[in-house]
Amino acid sequence: MLEAAFVCYALAVYFESRSEPEEAQRQIVHVIKNRVNHSGFPDDACSVVKQRNAFSFYWDGKSDKPRERKAWERSMRVVQEAFDTPWENMGATHYHAEWVQPGWASSPKMQKIEQVGTHIFYLELRR
Repeated sequence: MLEAAFVCYALAVYFESRSEPEEAQRQIVHVIKNRVNHSGFPDDACSVVKQRNAFSFYWDGKSDKPRERKAWERSMRVVQEAFDTPWENMGATHYHAEWVQPGWASSPKMQKIEQVGTHIFYLELRR
């Protein structure tokens, strides 16, 4: 994995789920990986993370510099663990926190897979 891609994965984990269980954090890595491998999304991790309105932390206008050293180190470790444990991948291409209700979540094209921590993961059905 290229260093820039690794950082993009780790930033997404840090800002989207640093207070979540590691299982949820690894699933966020898998969502990015699944999007990279899906024809409907960009084909590299940084482009997926930076895609318009895809990952809220990137578009919230706040600094994207990690400030909590331990959480950042954990995020980087979790990224590596997600790549080391590909069998955990649920196939999800979307997720949201339980307190957010994005319009896409109610689409008949989206199948709820599982909730891990406060994040709900979805598979986009092909029609």
